[in-house]
Amino acid sequence: MEKLIISKLLRWYALNKRDLPWRLTKENDLPIPYYVFVSEYMLQQTTVPTVKTRFEEFIKIWPSLKDLAKTTEPKILKFWSGLGYYSRARNLLKAAKILDKNFKSKIPDNYEDLILLPGVGDYTAKAILGIGYNESVMPLDANIERILVRLYAFKQPLIKVKKKLSQKANLFLSKKYSSHLIQSFMDYGSIICTPRNPNCSQCEIKKYCLGYQKNIQNTIPIKLKKINSKPIKFSRAYVLINEKSEILVRKRASKGMLASMLEVPNDAWVEKKSLLRRDEIAKKIEKKLIRKGDFSYSFSHFDLNLEIFYKKIRKIDYPKNKWLNIKKYSNSQLPTVMKKVLEIVM
Repeated sequence: MEKLIISKLLRWYALNKRDLPWRLTKENDLPIPYYVFVSEYMLQQTTVPTVKTRFEEFIKIWPSLKDLAKTTEPKILKFWSGLGYYSRARNLLKAAKILDKNFKSKIPDNYEDLILLPGVGDYTAKAILGIGYNESVMPLDANIERILVRLYAFKQPLIKVKKKLSQKANLFLSKKYSSHLIQSFMDYGSIICTPRNPNCSQCEIKKYCLGYQKNIQNTIPIKLKKINSKPIKFSRAYVLINEKSEILVRKRASKGMLASMLEVPNDAWVEKKSLLRRDEIAKKIEKKLIRKGDFSYSFSHFDLNLEIFYKKIRKIDYPKNKWLNIKKYSNSQLPTVMKKVLEIVM
């Protein structure tokens, strides 16, 4: 059965594969490993349509791993603004520098070296090996897991069938066409075997699908329900603008949320409003601050409620601070949440 499914998926992929920029192939008909490497970091927690545009921009700036290894953290964080999960950008840069130094700017073609790189787990290592080097592996992303769960009609939550999925995935290893097969699974899950309302009428492997035969394809994979909603944190942000139309900014701590990125002054993020304490800069001008509004910004693990205050100040009164021209804030190293703060004031 598995061989027949492989054959059908490969034929389907040849006719229906998605046009994605990181699939640009070399003479051996395999994607450029560096492109696969970059795209896998970008695709973590981010949708394909979003990454598609940003990937092309990324490659124009850093066309090779050696180019990427030469850049700085502030530059890559500035580019990453809007993509979120900034630790991915830091890990990508760290990995590039390691590869430039220890591997002559070449993406490793073995699991042992890849798995040691910052931000690379089992899935990413296998995706790079399988797609970029045609190695006989099967990385388990959400699309591939969903197809396997339906093929074999696993009725337990995904987290409880991980071992079974890994065992089933090994039945789909290909020695000759691994790169195309992995990508065919990914595309099939995106186009045909979708999370909701799968297109079974167009499915070419439904006669092998136990989920379809049992008419449970719309109810699996089963996901554990989230018991608690995301917690809320509170802060106050202060937009301070001088006579030269410059915004007072500073660099965040090197660890923690939005590490090393720019920000406007703001209070420490706390779980109760009663715990809010004025930022040191705000303390000096507290009575003269003008409230401009508030908004909520959603991070992966919590929502941040921000009150926004504004004040015109003199640059000479803040001699040791960093400034950002108002016209340049949208293309700066400010994270999205800080850009949203400025949009409310501007």
